[in-house]
Amino acid sequence: MYDKLLQFLQSYKNTKISLGQLENLADPAMRYITFQQNIQKLLDNQILIPIMKHGTNGKLPSLPLTFRIRKSVVAEPLKQVIQSAQLRMHLMIKLDAYFSQTVSRWQKDLPYIEKIHDFLTQQGIPQEEATPPERSFQLVGDEKWLDEKGGRKLLDTIGVWDLLKISALPDPLMLAVNISRYHENRNVCNHLIVENKTTFYAIQPILTKTPYTSLIYGAGWKVASGLGNLSAQLGLGHEIEQRYEYFGDLDHEGIAIWHMLFEKWKVVPAVYLYQALLKQRPSTGKVTQAARVQAVRQFISFLPINEGELVQRLLQSGQYLPQEALEAERLRESMTQSVIRMMEKEV
Repeated sequence: MYDKLLQFLQSYKNTKISLGQLENLADPAMRYITFQQNIQKLLDNQILIPIMKHGTNGKLPSLPLTFRIRKSVVAEPLKQVIQSAQLRMHLMIKLDAYFSQTVSRWQKDLPYIEKIHDFLTQQGIPQEEATPPERSFQLVGDEKWLDEKGGRKLLDTIGVWDLLKISALPDPLMLAVNISRYHENRNVCNHLIVENKTTFYAIQPILTKTPYTSLIYGAGWKVASGLGNLSAQLGLGHEIEQRYEYFGDLDHEGIAIWHMLFEKWKVVPAVYLYQALLKQRPSTGKVTQAARVQAVRQFISFLPINEGELVQRLLQSGQYLPQEALEAERLRESMTQSVIRMMEKEV
């Protein structure tokens, strides 16, 4: 009971509290003498100071009806915890701001602080800038954490925002343009995004033979923030509909990148390329990647049932298929299927 009372007082924002409020924390079956002894311990430790002019409850032993909370004393256990945590954290992480925060705020932020510590310890201080979604995923495994879930505030609180080189302005997209398609008078433009550089250069020589207006090098998470500027970057009018396909590594992170693009820009998987990739020999490793159940479920909904099940088995076994497993010649052969498929749609 004492620990429960102390924890409540640590998160309680006011400096005065009534006996009735403390009684509400007690188990209804608790004897009064047990409750009184716990309150008396708080008084003896000078965590609570009685306000005698407000009277007592008239019981034996009696208790004051109102107390003043000594915030400096009640916060002492939390300070000790924070000081201990500071000793094991990366040198660039500063926890001083939490001395004036509530226990609940500390407990909420601590798991994320530990992930920042792990990143800095294992990866070191970043040498290159990254977009918020990219860095967010690297830090905590959630690309929305920085922009939508309070991550920016936490990084400011512990003093590492500038250190992590998070770029507010997205880099321009790296892409190749299919001139023949670019100059066509049409209402729809199709674009293929590939996650890795090797795949980009494998497709680039045959781009003019494909139905795509552009081939975009995604560079991992970087494409997430730059895609919204594609129309302006290509000089295309906003009245032209942009359609996107994505081809990335068949692992949890590759699927997570696609899923974010799907939710934001309705980017669909380049199914015929993934089907070709699934015919290659998988690699082992990447068992530390965070499983993204919703992303995988959404991804396999675009595939035939048997191939969707194959993807699930692949990921569950700790295996993966990098884009590079699909050699340039086979990749180009698979691209011809795209021409046939797109032409059929246009008829």
